[in-house]
Amino acid sequence: MAGVRSGGGDTTFPAPSRDLMKPHPILILALAGLVPAQAPTKSVPAAPKPAVAAQAPAAVQAHATFADLQRDFQAKKFAAIDAYVKTHAGAADLAEAIVEGVQLAETLGKHGDALRLADLYLQKFADGGYAGAMQLARAGALRDSGDVAGAQKALEEVIEKAGDDVNALVEAATTLGELLVENGKKEEAVELMGVVGASRPQVRGLKEHMARIAESYELIGTEPKAIGQNDITGKPIDLAAYKGKVVLLDFWATWCGPCMQELPNVLAAYEKWHGKGFEILGISLDEDRAKFDKVIAEKKMTWRHHYDGNGWKNEVAVAYGVQSIPATYLIGPDGKIAATNLRGEALEKRVARLLGAAEPVKPAEPKK
Repeated sequence: MAGVRSGGGDTTFPAPSRDLMKPHPILILALAGLVPAQAPTKSVPAAPKPAVAAQAPAAVQAHATFADLQRDFQAKKFAAIDAYVKTHAGAADLAEAIVEGVQLAETLGKHGDALRLADLYLQKFADGGYAGAMQLARAGALRDSGDVAGAQKALEEVIEKAGDDVNALVEAATTLGELLVENGKKEEAVELMGVVGASRPQVRGLKEHMARIAESYELIGTEPKAIGQNDITGKPIDLAAYKGKVVLLDFWATWCGPCMQELPNVLAAYEKWHGKGFEILGISLDEDRAKFDKVIAEKKMTWRHHYDGNGWKNEVAVAYGVQSIPATYLIGPDGKIAATNLRGEALEKRVARLLGAAEPVKPAEPKK
């Protein structure tokens, strides 16, 4: 579970995230070939052998991108796990199979299947080690399938029964807060953060953590501050030029461990959605230009970047009041901030929803 971290601060609680389980994609490359015949050391006539019909190698399915290959593999793996769960009701490893099935269903956007499997786990393993995760997965499936009321009720139950499990409490509260904000209930979301923050006075830093989340909600629906700086190629960055697209404004640094841990998720979202209108603007808080250049080249971070070498005094970071990194602002097609500090699959899912909600660009009318 990702955490909120700063350059030198303590990590105590998880950052807002809808997805508790992070998938681990596995790629199996099947290699088949023919072993070349070995020439004999001496010229000895070979004994006649019956002819064997040559078999053509099985056709390998082509994929346009690595992301397509991964998704195809995940879909096949989910189908196999789902079949296993249905035919092995008494298996000793049934719980493990169900959990991985839920994880894959969430990744593939199979909300109905994720809900079905999460309910199955809670029915069979109500006190199991993954019960909390399945409750959150169930709420996420309800939310993603459009059942806002059902998702809210499920999350409220998790919060009510969290007890001493502060991680589950924060996870459910922040997920519910995001749900409320998405549905125009920003004030309720802010109030919820205050209630949860005050609910465990014995937990150090909880109140302050929830207050920071509430503060971030206040930005939702507002226009981001102008950047007013050049990218590393010398071209000015103008957020207004991205109207109609989804933009991730990402404050990061090569020396920031959590930033580099989150990078694979950012790269995956970019690869999947860039062609459909997703852009990233990286704002670096580095002071070592050589290291910065090396990292963005090695990691293939091909989006636009701003670097001024001033570290925490970076002008854009100061203007945005950035106190810890990674710090992100997701800007919707309408040019307004849609979400802040999304992590993992939550980022990819929100990008997908925002792109799906974007109205198609109308062709210009011919001049008369």
